[in-house]
Amino acid sequence: MYAKVIKLTNMNGIKYDHTKIEKKWQEKWEEEGIYKTPKSSDGKKNYILDMFPYPSGATMHVGHLEGYVGTDILSRYYRMKGDRVFHPMGWDAFGLPAENYAIKTGIHPDKSTHDNIKTFKRQLEASGLSYDWDNEIDTSNPEFYRWTQWIFILLYKKGLAYKKKSPVNWCPKDETVLANEQVVDGCCERCGTEVVQKELDQWFLKITDYADRLISGLEKINWPEEVKIQQRNWIGRSEGRNIEFSVDGSDKKIKVFTTRPDTLNSATFLAVASKDNKDLKEKLGRPTGDYAINPLNGERLPIWETNYVDSSYGTGAIMGVPAYDDRDREFSTKYHIDIVERPFTKEILGEKIIHYHLRDWLISRQRYWGCPIPMIHCDECGWQPVPDNDLPVLLPSDVDFLPHGESPIARSKTFQKDVTCPKCGKAARREVDTMDTYVDSSWYFIRFVDSKNKSEFASKEAIKSWLPVNNYVGGGHVVQHLLFARFFWKVFYDEGLIDESVGDEPFLKLRAPGWILGSDSRKMSKRWGNVITPDEIIPKFGADTLRVYEMFMGPFDVMKPWSTAGVEGSNRFLGKVWRLFNKKPGEKIKKEILSKLHQTIKKVTEDIEEYKFNTAISSLMELTNSVTEYGADRETLKSLALLLAPFAPHLAEEVWVEVLGQPFSIHKADWPKYDDSKIASDTVTMVIQINGKVRSQLIVSNKQSTIQGDIETLSRKDENAAKWLKGHDIKKVIFVPGKLINFVI
Repeated sequence: MYAKVIKLTNMNGIKYDHTKIEKKWQEKWEEEGIYKTPKSSDGKKNYILDMFPYPSGATMHVGHLEGYVGTDILSRYYRMKGDRVFHPMGWDAFGLPAENYAIKTGIHPDKSTHDNIKTFKRQLEASGLSYDWDNEIDTSNPEFYRWTQWIFILLYKKGLAYKKKSPVNWCPKDETVLANEQVVDGCCERCGTEVVQKELDQWFLKITDYADRLISGLEKINWPEEVKIQQRNWIGRSEGRNIEFSVDGSDKKIKVFTTRPDTLNSATFLAVASKDNKDLKEKLGRPTGDYAINPLNGERLPIWETNYVDSSYGTGAIMGVPAYDDRDREFSTKYHIDIVERPFTKEILGEKIIHYHLRDWLISRQRYWGCPIPMIHCDECGWQPVPDNDLPVLLPSDVDFLPHGESPIARSKTFQKDVTCPKCGKAARREVDTMDTYVDSSWYFIRFVDSKNKSEFASKEAIKSWLPVNNYVGGGHVVQHLLFARFFWKVFYDEGLIDESVGDEPFLKLRAPGWILGSDSRKMSKRWGNVITPDEIIPKFGADTLRVYEMFMGPFDVMKPWSTAGVEGSNRFLGKVWRLFNKKPGEKIKKEILSKLHQTIKKVTEDIEEYKFNTAISSLMELTNSVTEYGADRETLKSLALLLAPFAPHLAEEVWVEVLGQPFSIHKADWPKYDDSKIASDTVTMVIQINGKVRSQLIVSNKQSTIQGDIETLSRKDENAAKWLKGHDIKKVIFVPGKLINFVI
């Protein structure tokens, strides 16, 4: 599809061969180690982090790359600003897809996962991303999951990890337990199979102990408001009362939690959670034949079993008040239950109580490719943690991966060999379940700062030096990873593993890139045949073109479709830049350019810090057009190269060193500063549009920019605009004083 290599050529025939130049600078950057994390404490610390990738597929697509380019721009910019930047990368390597692939092909998850990692890493490096690979981590490496197991034991000793028999969400196809967050419309989020309820002994983490702090902490952090709202709603703090109803003709009592005890007088039924409760949109129910007695007015209320009552919320029973609740009204209408509207009561019954929607985090997984839970069961002593000096508990290699309704590790012959109880020394058995992979990602960002430490999960000094994360970029996992990581961080904070000065929130600023869709405006998928990979774009156009296009195609946080024409447009822009730098510079900066340069420095500086990468590039395009039109001196060209460096690092390095003769590297040079006194200008840049598309621009005086006749005349004479107008009748001219002129042809 993209076979022919595009080379940028200037007017004098000097070619910019991206295949050679990008490789040259990538090798030079690695050789010189310019992106290694500074060891000194000079400068303001700035931890810039991506949600590390799960290498489940054989290749990345361009949508994956969007967030990584964004953090790379931030990292390069803040280094040039003098910050002490930490920008690591690693791999969320455990997970079910690799195990399913092993079942299908017979290829061990360890091999398929690490083959994929090699491809992902090559693609990231080819994209010119400035990671410090010395801190690379891999969650499937025993040196990493040793500390995941140590953290589990810490939680167990604090009373925050426990095992109990519980109805769980069970995926019959994957034969594994799913957390509530992994069930979508009653189906497994991974394979779409309808989820059933199953009673199993499972390990839980007591995240509910931190519910209030997880809510209050949201006020301290710079996150998108919609993400905060989702977390608050998921935690679901509700203040209300437990009201007890007697069951007519029996000694039974049903306790109901309600946030509206004042509506008790209008209750017309009780609803209890169905035993085969499913997360379905349609509300289903059946009458039990029993009646409850309203403690306020003595009325008999029919008791229904229904799927719209959550057995894990409150008491697992509600009072139906259809006159004042939409869900109750919908259910009552469907099943012809009375709807009665009576005055609110001032007689409030029941015990005052607080409930949460949030449930303890179920982490047991009946699968192989995950971190083993480091617990041993003794018939006499019960569950005992594995001693620290016996960690890590290694994954066995003699496993067939095939699902049998239990963890494949249960069929390993080596995993239980010579296991004894840590307390009494008698023969015992290891836990065969593995942990939910969200446990790994709940602390990986801490390990990054001290990735080689063999004596602790991370030193208090390293944590104090780099954490919390200043800029965190990644989408999704709002009520999973982002909530669980905050829970872990607060536990570590309480344990004194994190210095008080660091604070009790791990991610100060969060931003999520919007999806990049296929050119058909559908999600990129093999199913639709619309996947575009970096390996298709970089060989033809170069990494800089790919980077600039991905940032220019729209606001960072919105969904946008891929466009080959857009890639070509970004390539043409870089071609114009290349030609500009290969012209002989002027002796002195021109008046028309001076204010435009300082306006651009201010705009690009502010836009990068606000993740407005598309408008920053737009400003660079405008400056390039102005400099092409009026010429530039050497200092202006140096400033343009510096502004371009975070976006197109290879091209910027080439012109900085080889054309301008500056010392290597531009990425270690100082970011340009703007002068407010030079921003004000007596000139205006007027955009020339043909049928609404920008074709050229004019720099004119403030006064002239308001005179339509002058701007029309100058526009018709403009070389770029004239070729688009030639041979066409002008039907209409739209003029916006001081801004643009648009010729409709």
